[in-house]
Amino acid sequence: MEFKLPELGEGVHEGELVKWRVKVGDAIKEDQPICEVMTDKATMEIPSHFSGKVTSLNAKEGETVKVGQNLMNYEGGAGSSASASSHSSAPAPSAPAPMSAKPATGATAASSVSIPASSVSIGSKVAAAPSTRRYAREMGADLATIPASGPAGRVMREDVERFISGGGSSAVRTTKSSNGARPAANSEERIAFKGLRKKISEKMALSKHKAAHFTYVEECDATELVKLRNAAKEIGAKKGIKVTYLPIVMKAMVAALKQFPIMNSTLDETTNEIVLKHYYNIALSVQTDDGLTAPVVKNVESKTLMELAKEIQDLVERSRSKRLTMEDLTGGTITLTNAGSIGGLFATPIINFPEVAILGFNKIARKPVAIMKNGRERIVVRDWTLFSISLDHRIVDGAIAAEFMKVFINYIENPALLTLEG
Repeated sequence: MEFKLPELGEGVHEGELVKWRVKVGDAIKEDQPICEVMTDKATMEIPSHFSGKVTSLNAKEGETVKVGQNLMNYEGGAGSSASASSHSSAPAPSAPAPMSAKPATGATAASSVSIPASSVSIGSKVAAAPSTRRYAREMGADLATIPASGPAGRVMREDVERFISGGGSSAVRTTKSSNGARPAANSEERIAFKGLRKKISEKMALSKHKAAHFTYVEECDATELVKLRNAAKEIGAKKGIKVTYLPIVMKAMVAALKQFPIMNSTLDETTNEIVLKHYYNIALSVQTDDGLTAPVVKNVESKTLMELAKEIQDLVERSRSKRLTMEDLTGGTITLTNAGSIGGLFATPIINFPEVAILGFNKIARKPVAIMKNGRERIVVRDWTLFSISLDHRIVDGAIAAEFMKVFINYIENPALLTLEG
Protein backbone atom coordinates (compact mmCIF):
# COMPACT_ATOMS: atom_id res chain seq x y z
CA MET A 1 0.00 0.00 0.00
CA GLU A 2 1.12 3.54 -0.71
CA PHE A 3 1.52 6.47 1.68
CA LYS A 4 1.33 9.70 -0.32
CA LEU A 5 2.38 13.19 0.71
CA PRO A 6 -0.80 14.96 1.89
CA GLU A 7 -1.93 18.52 1.26
CA LEU A 8 0.43 20.97 3.01
CA GLY A 9 -1.61 24.15 2.81
CA GLU A 10 -3.14 26.52 0.31
CA GLY A 11 -0.82 27.14 -2.63
CA VAL A 12 1.87 24.77 -1.29
CA HIS A 13 2.58 21.96 -3.74
CA GLU A 14 5.95 20.65 -2.61
CA GLY A 15 8.51 20.65 0.17
CA GLU A 16 11.87 19.30 1.21
CA LEU A 17 11.95 15.97 3.03
CA VAL A 18 14.05 17.02 5.99
CA LYS A 19 13.96 13.91 8.16
CA TRP A 20 12.48 10.41 8.25
CA ARG A 21 11.03 9.46 11.63
CA VAL A 22 10.67 5.78 10.66
CA LYS A 23 12.70 3.12 8.88
CA VAL A 24 11.94 0.00 6.89
CA GLY A 25 10.55 -2.72 9.13
CA ASP A 26 9.11 -0.36 11.74
CA ALA A 27 5.62 -1.03 13.07
CA ILE A 28 3.62 2.21 12.93
CA LYS A 29 0.55 3.31 14.80
CA GLU A 30 -2.10 5.69 13.52
CA ASP A 31 -1.20 9.41 14.01
CA GLN A 32 2.46 8.55 14.64
CA PRO A 33 4.87 11.08 13.03
CA ILE A 34 6.38 9.56 9.90
CA CYS A 35 8.61 12.33 8.57
CA GLU A 36 9.28 16.07 8.60
CA VAL A 37 8.71 18.13 5.44
CA MET A 38 9.82 21.75 5.09
CA THR A 39 7.85 24.13 2.88
CA ASP A 40 8.33 27.85 2.34
CA LYS A 41 6.11 28.40 5.38
CA ALA A 42 7.13 25.88 8.02
CA THR A 43 8.56 22.46 8.82
CA MET A 44 5.72 20.05 9.47
CA GLU A 45 5.45 16.62 10.99
CA ILE A 46 3.55 14.30 8.65
CA PRO A 47 1.48 11.86 10.71
CA SER A 48 0.40 8.34 9.75
CA HIS A 49 -3.22 7.57 8.87
CA PHE A 50 -2.77 3.83 9.37
CA SER A 51 -1.38 1.12 11.60
CA GLY A 52 0.98 -1.20 9.82
CA LYS A 53 4.56 -2.06 8.90
CA VAL A 54 6.92 -0.01 6.69
CA THR A 55 8.10 -1.98 3.66
CA SER A 56 9.97 0.75 1.75
CA LEU A 57 10.97 4.42 1.92
CA ASN A 58 10.72 6.00 -1.52
CA ALA A 59 12.40 9.39 -0.97
CA LYS A 60 15.68 10.58 0.49
CA GLU A 61 16.28 13.17 3.15
CA GLY A 62 17.03 16.47 1.42
CA GLU A 63 14.92 15.57 -1.61
CA THR A 64 12.12 17.79 -2.89
CA VAL A 65 8.81 15.92 -2.77
CA LYS A 66 5.44 16.84 -4.24
CA VAL A 67 1.94 16.64 -2.81
CA GLY A 68 0.49 13.30 -3.92
CA GLN A 69 3.92 11.67 -4.37
CA ASN A 70 4.29 8.17 -2.94
CA LEU A 71 6.68 8.58 -0.02
CA MET A 72 6.44 5.15 1.51
CA ASN A 73 4.98 1.68 1.09
CA TYR A 74 3.50 -0.29 3.95
CA GLU A 75 1.53 -3.39 4.72
CA GLY A 76 -1.33 -3.56 7.18
CA GLY A 77 -4.76 -2.05 7.70
CA ALA A 78 -5.62 1.51 6.69
CA GLY A 79 -6.80 4.03 9.27
CA SER A 80 -10.45 4.52 9.95
CA SER A 81 -10.66 7.78 8.01
CA ALA A 82 -8.44 7.18 4.99
CA SER A 83 -7.99 4.77 2.13
CA ALA A 84 -4.79 2.82 1.57
CA SER A 85 -3.65 5.11 -1.23
CA SER A 86 -4.43 8.55 0.18
CA HIS A 87 -3.94 10.57 3.30
CA SER A 88 -6.69 12.71 4.78
CA SER A 89 -6.09 13.53 8.41
CA ALA A 90 -7.52 16.41 10.39
CA PRO A 91 -6.51 19.95 9.53
CA ALA A 92 -3.86 21.64 11.65
CA PRO A 93 -5.09 24.31 14.04
CA SER A 94 -4.91 27.90 12.80
CA ALA A 95 -3.67 26.87 9.37
CA PRO A 96 -4.89 29.01 6.49
CA ALA A 97 -6.06 26.02 4.49
CA PRO A 98 -7.03 22.37 5.14
CA MET A 99 -3.89 20.43 5.96
CA SER A 100 -2.86 16.90 6.76
CA ALA A 101 0.35 17.83 8.48
CA LYS A 102 1.30 19.10 11.90
CA PRO A 103 3.59 22.16 11.82
CA ALA A 104 6.78 21.65 13.79
CA THR A 105 8.97 24.69 13.19
CA GLY A 106 9.36 27.53 10.75
CA ALA A 107 11.48 29.22 8.11
CA THR A 108 10.93 32.32 6.11
CA ALA A 109 11.98 31.20 2.70
CA ALA A 110 11.05 31.00 -0.94
CA SER A 111 9.55 27.85 -2.44
CA SER A 112 12.12 25.31 -3.54
CA VAL A 113 12.31 24.10 -7.13
CA SER A 114 10.58 20.83 -7.83
CA ILE A 115 12.76 18.19 -9.51
CA PRO A 116 11.06 14.80 -9.94
CA ALA A 117 13.31 12.23 -8.31
CA SER A 118 12.01 9.37 -10.43
CA SER A 119 13.09 10.72 -13.80
CA VAL A 120 16.46 9.85 -15.28
CA SER A 121 18.52 12.19 -17.44
CA ILE A 122 18.51 11.36 -21.13
CA GLY A 123 21.37 11.99 -23.53
CA SER A 124 23.98 11.73 -20.75
CA LYS A 125 26.69 9.10 -20.38
CA VAL A 126 25.86 8.71 -16.69
CA ALA A 127 22.41 7.54 -15.63
CA ALA A 128 21.20 9.43 -12.55
CA ALA A 129 18.09 11.14 -11.26
CA PRO A 130 18.12 14.95 -11.56
CA SER A 131 18.07 15.24 -7.77
CA THR A 132 21.14 12.99 -7.55
CA ARG A 133 22.83 14.95 -10.33
CA ARG A 134 22.08 18.21 -8.52
CA TYR A 135 23.39 16.83 -5.20
CA ALA A 136 26.61 15.69 -6.85
CA ARG A 137 27.05 19.10 -8.46
CA GLU A 138 26.50 20.87 -5.12
CA MET A 139 29.05 18.59 -3.46
CA GLY A 140 31.58 19.06 -6.26
CA ALA A 141 31.58 15.39 -7.26
CA ASP A 142 32.02 14.10 -10.83
CA LEU A 143 29.30 11.52 -11.55
CA ALA A 144 31.50 9.84 -14.15
CA THR A 145 33.99 8.85 -11.44
CA ILE A 146 31.43 7.47 -8.98
CA PRO A 147 30.78 3.68 -8.91
CA ALA A 148 27.06 3.05 -9.51
CA SER A 149 25.02 0.60 -7.47
CA GLY A 150 21.60 1.25 -9.03
CA PRO A 151 19.80 -0.75 -11.72
CA ALA A 152 21.23 -0.51 -15.23
CA GLY A 153 24.30 1.30 -13.95
CA ARG A 154 22.37 4.16 -12.40
CA VAL A 155 24.21 6.35 -9.88
CA MET A 156 22.19 6.65 -6.69
CA ARG A 157 22.36 9.42 -4.07
CA GLU A 158 23.92 6.98 -1.59
CA ASP A 159 26.66 6.30 -4.14
CA VAL A 160 27.49 10.01 -4.16
CA GLU A 161 27.42 10.16 -0.36
CA ARG A 162 29.65 7.09 -0.13
CA PHE A 163 32.08 8.57 -2.62
CA ILE A 164 32.25 11.92 -0.82
CA SER A 165 32.86 10.25 2.54
CA GLY A 166 35.56 8.03 1.06
CA GLY A 167 33.59 4.86 1.75
CA GLY A 168 33.36 3.68 -1.86
CA SER A 169 35.91 1.97 -4.05
CA SER A 170 37.49 5.34 -4.87
CA ALA A 171 39.90 7.06 -2.54
CA VAL A 172 38.97 10.09 -0.47
CA ARG A 173 38.43 12.96 -2.90
CA THR A 174 41.06 15.70 -2.75
CA THR A 175 41.61 18.85 -4.74
CA LYS A 176 44.86 20.37 -5.93
CA SER A 177 45.69 23.72 -4.45
CA SER A 178 47.03 26.64 -6.45
CA ASN A 179 50.65 25.48 -5.93
CA GLY A 180 49.88 21.96 -7.13
CA ALA A 181 49.96 20.32 -3.69
CA ARG A 182 47.10 18.23 -2.40
CA PRO A 183 45.64 18.84 1.07
CA ALA A 184 45.81 16.00 3.53
CA ALA A 185 42.83 13.66 3.68
CA ASN A 186 40.12 14.81 6.10
CA SER A 187 41.43 18.39 6.16
CA GLU A 188 38.04 19.58 4.94
CA GLU A 189 34.55 18.99 6.27
CA ARG A 190 31.37 19.10 4.21
CA ILE A 191 27.96 19.78 5.71
CA ALA A 192 24.80 19.00 3.77
CA PHE A 193 23.22 22.22 2.56
CA LYS A 194 19.58 21.50 3.34
CA GLY A 195 16.73 22.20 5.71
CA LEU A 196 16.33 25.66 7.24
CA ARG A 197 19.75 26.87 6.09
CA LYS A 198 18.87 26.08 2.47
CA LYS A 199 15.48 27.80 2.81
CA ILE A 200 17.14 30.90 4.23
CA SER A 201 19.52 30.89 1.26
CA GLU A 202 16.67 30.64 -1.21
CA LYS A 203 14.69 33.44 0.46
CA MET A 204 17.67 35.78 0.70
CA ALA A 205 18.62 35.16 -2.94
CA LEU A 206 15.03 35.82 -4.03
CA SER A 207 14.91 39.05 -2.06
CA LYS A 208 18.18 40.36 -3.49
CA HIS A 209 17.11 39.35 -6.99
CA LYS A 210 13.62 40.89 -6.86
CA ALA A 211 13.94 43.95 -4.59
CA ALA A 212 16.14 46.98 -5.29
CA HIS A 213 17.76 47.26 -1.87
CA PHE A 214 18.97 50.41 -0.20
CA THR A 215 19.61 51.11 3.48
CA TYR A 216 19.14 54.32 5.45
CA VAL A 217 20.76 54.79 8.88
CA GLU A 218 19.97 57.36 11.57
CA GLU A 219 21.22 57.88 15.12
CA CYS A 220 18.93 58.17 18.10
CA ASP A 221 18.97 59.30 21.71
CA ALA A 222 17.51 56.25 23.45
CA THR A 223 17.66 57.61 27.01
CA GLU A 224 13.88 57.85 27.46
CA LEU A 225 13.43 54.47 25.77
CA VAL A 226 15.75 52.89 28.34
CA LYS A 227 13.87 54.57 31.21
CA LEU A 228 10.50 53.36 29.96
CA ARG A 229 11.75 49.84 29.38
CA ASN A 230 13.30 49.66 32.89
CA ALA A 231 10.00 50.73 34.42
CA ALA A 232 8.03 48.26 32.30
CA LYS A 233 10.55 45.52 33.11
CA GLU A 234 9.79 45.81 36.83
CA ILE A 235 6.04 45.65 36.23
CA GLY A 236 6.40 42.71 33.86
CA ALA A 237 8.58 40.75 36.30
CA LYS A 238 5.72 40.73 38.81
CA LYS A 239 3.51 39.12 36.15
CA GLY A 240 6.11 36.65 34.92
CA ILE A 241 6.58 38.57 31.67
CA LYS A 242 10.01 39.39 30.26
CA VAL A 243 9.83 42.92 28.87
CA THR A 244 12.43 43.89 26.25
CA TYR A 245 12.74 47.04 24.15
CA LEU A 246 10.92 45.38 21.26
CA PRO A 247 7.28 46.10 22.28
CA ILE A 248 8.07 49.81 22.55
CA VAL A 249 9.94 49.81 19.24
CA MET A 250 7.00 48.01 17.59
CA LYS A 251 4.55 50.60 18.91
CA ALA A 252 6.76 53.40 17.56
CA MET A 253 6.92 51.60 14.21
CA VAL A 254 3.13 51.46 13.99
CA ALA A 255 2.75 55.13 14.90
CA ALA A 256 5.18 56.09 12.12
CA LEU A 257 3.78 53.61 9.60
CA LYS A 258 0.34 55.17 9.94
CA GLN A 259 1.86 58.37 8.58
CA PHE A 260 3.77 56.59 5.81
CA PRO A 261 1.54 53.69 4.65
CA ILE A 262 3.76 52.96 1.64
CA MET A 263 6.25 51.46 4.09
CA ASN A 264 3.66 48.88 5.12
CA SER A 265 2.91 47.51 1.67
CA THR A 266 3.70 44.87 -0.93
CA LEU A 267 3.93 44.95 -4.70
CA ASP A 268 1.52 42.64 -6.55
CA GLU A 269 3.49 42.04 -9.73
CA THR A 270 0.68 40.03 -11.34
CA THR A 271 -1.70 43.01 -11.31
CA ASN A 272 0.90 45.81 -11.18
CA GLU A 273 -0.63 47.18 -7.98
CA ILE A 274 0.91 48.37 -4.73
CA VAL A 275 -1.09 46.86 -1.86
CA LEU A 276 -1.23 49.13 1.19
CA LYS A 277 -1.82 47.21 4.42
CA HIS A 278 -3.96 49.00 6.99
CA TYR A 279 -3.09 46.42 9.64
CA TYR A 280 0.28 46.05 11.29
CA ASN A 281 1.71 42.56 11.57
CA ILE A 282 5.38 42.83 12.47
CA ALA A 283 7.61 39.83 11.76
CA LEU A 284 10.41 39.45 14.30
CA SER A 285 13.73 37.89 13.27
CA VAL A 286 14.69 35.18 15.77
CA GLN A 287 18.00 33.31 15.75
CA THR A 288 17.68 29.59 16.50
CA ASP A 289 20.14 26.70 16.53
CA ASP A 290 18.97 25.81 13.01
CA GLY A 291 19.11 29.33 11.61
CA LEU A 292 16.99 32.45 11.31
CA THR A 293 13.20 32.41 11.39
CA ALA A 294 10.64 35.22 11.53
CA PRO A 295 7.39 34.62 13.46
CA VAL A 296 4.78 37.33 13.14
CA VAL A 297 3.26 39.44 15.90
CA LYS A 298 -0.25 40.14 14.61
CA ASN A 299 -2.27 43.36 15.03
CA VAL A 300 0.38 45.24 16.97
CA GLU A 301 -1.74 48.41 16.85
CA SER A 302 -4.44 46.90 19.05
CA LYS A 303 -2.24 45.41 21.81
CA THR A 304 -0.75 46.89 24.97
CA LEU A 305 2.97 46.84 25.71
CA MET A 306 2.50 44.00 28.20
CA GLU A 307 0.44 41.99 25.73
CA LEU A 308 3.12 42.45 23.10
CA ALA A 309 5.89 41.52 25.54
CA LYS A 310 4.09 38.32 26.51
CA GLU A 311 3.46 37.38 22.87
CA ILE A 312 7.06 38.08 21.86
CA GLN A 313 8.31 35.97 24.75
CA ASP A 314 6.06 33.10 23.66
CA LEU A 315 7.06 33.33 19.98
CA VAL A 316 10.77 33.38 20.77
CA GLU A 317 10.48 30.37 23.08
CA ARG A 318 8.46 28.39 20.53
CA SER A 319 10.87 29.38 17.74
CA ARG A 320 13.81 27.94 19.61
CA SER A 321 11.95 24.81 20.66
CA LYS A 322 10.64 24.19 17.11
CA ARG A 323 6.98 24.60 18.04
CA LEU A 324 5.90 27.34 15.63
CA THR A 325 2.83 26.84 13.47
CA MET A 326 2.21 28.01 9.91
CA GLU A 327 -0.12 30.65 11.32
CA ASP A 328 2.81 32.06 13.33
CA LEU A 329 4.86 32.51 10.15
CA THR A 330 2.37 34.09 7.76
CA GLY A 331 0.78 37.49 7.27
CA GLY A 332 3.70 39.79 8.07
CA THR A 333 3.61 43.34 6.68
CA ILE A 334 7.05 44.58 7.82
CA THR A 335 9.96 43.01 9.71
CA LEU A 336 11.97 44.04 12.77
CA THR A 337 15.43 42.58 13.30
CA ASN A 338 17.42 43.09 16.49
CA ALA A 339 21.14 42.37 16.64
CA GLY A 340 21.81 44.87 19.39
CA SER A 341 22.33 42.24 22.07
CA ILE A 342 25.23 40.83 20.05
CA GLY A 343 26.98 44.09 19.18
CA GLY A 344 28.12 46.06 16.16
CA LEU A 345 27.23 49.61 15.19
CA PHE A 346 24.52 48.77 12.64
CA ALA A 347 23.71 46.32 9.87
CA THR A 348 22.15 46.47 6.41
CA PRO A 349 19.41 43.83 6.75
CA ILE A 350 17.94 42.03 3.76
CA ILE A 351 14.23 42.62 3.12
CA ASN A 352 11.85 39.83 4.09
CA PHE A 353 10.38 39.64 0.59
CA PRO A 354 7.65 40.42 -0.53
CA GLU A 355 7.56 43.07 2.20
CA VAL A 356 9.16 46.39 1.24
CA ALA A 357 10.95 47.26 4.49
CA ILE A 358 12.92 45.76 7.34
CA LEU A 359 13.97 47.83 10.37
CA GLY A 360 17.21 47.06 12.21
CA PHE A 361 17.44 47.83 15.93
CA ASN A 362 21.08 48.00 17.04
CA LYS A 363 22.99 48.10 20.32
CA ILE A 364 22.43 50.83 22.89
CA ALA A 365 25.56 52.30 24.45
CA ARG A 366 26.30 55.13 26.88
CA LYS A 367 28.22 58.00 25.27
CA PRO A 368 28.94 61.72 25.85
CA VAL A 369 26.97 64.03 23.57
CA ALA A 370 26.60 67.79 23.22
CA ILE A 371 23.12 69.22 23.83
CA MET A 372 21.71 72.74 24.02
CA LYS A 373 19.92 73.69 27.25
CA ASN A 374 18.86 77.18 28.23
CA GLY A 375 20.87 78.57 25.33
CA ARG A 376 24.07 76.91 26.47
CA GLU A 377 25.82 73.85 25.07
CA ARG A 378 26.53 71.12 27.57
CA ILE A 379 28.24 67.73 27.41
CA VAL A 380 26.07 65.00 28.94
CA VAL A 381 26.11 61.21 28.94
CA ARG A 382 23.16 59.65 27.13
CA ASP A 383 21.99 56.23 25.96
CA TRP A 384 22.67 56.22 22.23
CA THR A 385 21.82 53.89 19.37
CA LEU A 386 21.50 53.63 15.59
CA PHE A 387 18.51 52.42 13.60
CA SER A 388 18.91 51.10 10.07
CA ILE A 389 16.13 50.42 7.61
CA SER A 390 16.45 48.54 4.32
CA LEU A 391 13.83 49.25 1.68
CA ASP A 392 12.76 48.21 -1.79
CA HIS A 393 13.68 51.22 -3.93
CA ARG A 394 11.11 50.13 -6.53
CA ILE A 395 8.42 51.15 -4.05
CA VAL A 396 9.97 53.55 -1.55
CA ASP A 397 12.05 56.62 -2.39
CA GLY A 398 14.98 57.76 -0.27
CA ALA A 399 13.22 60.94 0.85
CA ILE A 400 10.28 58.91 2.18
CA ALA A 401 12.67 56.65 4.08
CA ALA A 402 14.34 59.68 5.66
CA GLU A 403 11.01 61.26 6.66
CA PHE A 404 9.75 57.98 8.09
CA MET A 405 12.89 57.55 10.20
CA LYS A 406 12.61 61.13 11.45
CA VAL A 407 9.07 60.47 12.71
CA PHE A 408 9.91 57.02 14.06
CA ILE A 409 12.94 58.25 16.01
CA ASN A 410 10.90 61.10 17.46
CA TYR A 411 8.63 58.47 19.02
CA ILE A 412 11.64 56.53 20.32
CA GLU A 413 13.19 59.66 21.84
CA ASN A 414 9.81 60.73 23.27
CA PRO A 415 7.92 57.47 23.96
CA ALA A 416 5.33 59.34 26.03
CA LEU A 417 3.91 60.49 22.68
CA LEU A 418 2.80 56.91 22.06
CA THR A 419 0.11 57.33 24.70
CA LEU A 420 -1.53 59.88 22.39
CA GLU A 421 -1.88 57.28 19.62
CA GLY A 422 -5.22 55.51 19.23
